[in-house]
Amino acid sequence: MPCVVVRKEAKSYGATGRTAGSEITRGERILFFDDVVTEGLSKVEGIKPLQELGATVEHILVIVDREQHGKEKLEKLGFKVHALARITELAQTLVKDSKISKEQGEAVLNYVKGL
Repeated sequence: MPCVVVRKEAKSYGATGRTAGSEITRGERILFFDDVVTEGLSKVEGIKPLQELGATVEHILVIVDREQHGKEKLEKLGFKVHALARITELAQTLVKDSKISKEQGEAVLNYVKGL
């Protein structure tokens, strides 16, 4: 499966520019993949170079939704956001499986809620 890496800044050596990997053709549909979504701003910045090259990005796939309104912001911009897990689910599972303490789990949940 073709893959394109989007860099934060363009490189002037090696594989130059903001994108590296497969060539992007106008009208190509791309699934944007990243590790986490927090506020969503970095996803928008990462998608811009792909759109400038003529690609269409409709779906964003992340491993973890940190549940800090990024998913909702991106969906308001017209993207469909898919997360493999939510941070609250992860924290609850880690507490249940005794991988972290109840206090640590509560600290994560309070952080997400902005408390």
